Amino acid sequence: MTLGAKRLPVVAEICERLLRQHRDAEWLPAERTLSVSLGVSRAALREAIQRLEIQGLLEVRHGIGVRVVNNPQAPVRATLLRTLPDFQERLRQFSEVRVLLEPEIARRAAERITEPEGVALLEVHARLQAAGDDVEAAVKADLEFHRHLAEIAGNKVLALMLVSIADLEEEARRVTLVRVGLPQAFSQHQAIVEAVVAGKADVAQAAMAAHVLAAQREAHRPSDEPAFRSSEDGPERTSAT
Repeated sequence: MTLGAKRLPVVAEICERLLRQHRDAEWLPAERTLSVSLGVSRAALREAIQRLEIQGLLEVRHGIGVRVVNNPQAPVRATLLRTLPDFQERLRQFSEVRVLLEPEIARRAAERITEPEGVALLEVHARLQAAGDDVEAAVKADLEFHRHLAEIAGNKVLALMLVSIADLEEEARRVTLVRVGLPQAFSQHQAIVEAVVAGKADVAQAAMAAHVLAAQREAHRPSDEPAFRSSEDGPERTSAT
């Protein structure tokens, strides 16, 4: 057995111990201190930290330290940026995912919603209206609305999948909200909320389908420059809209 093969279970164990012992910490202790306390080599510790960073559970700040984070979207985003470097293509494919998933989420939410969850959904919905013309506030409210629906739907695997693509969701919403228009987006949300709170599964599904199809049309609409861009896509330029 090679040295690398022997190290694999050791690194996995270090990862487990780091997460268990420092779950509630903001920063990990210094590398030397950690190495001694865990009784492992610094090389194996570095490998474990690198693995957890790739998984979005640690963030290495060079010259500062290692921060404990919870960014499950980090590995997904890195893969997407590598395999789908074109912003418009990412936007197009993400809109297809929404059409496949979100109408069913709305249906299940309508079937399972409780009275307290209905009250909370109305509060989240009101935040989109309160955002007014503030696009950043509207994006935040829109994301919160759709994630809250996923939670009400009661499928933790699905909710985790949505969290894993949170960064992609955010960059897509910045474009589609501007193109669809905030008043129109609010009106579409209103129809979804009313159906979900009333427990009308078929109506909720249809209302969500209309909402995400409108976003998909805008995502497919040719544009010389998206209204907003991810920082990885290069310098941001102001939209003409």
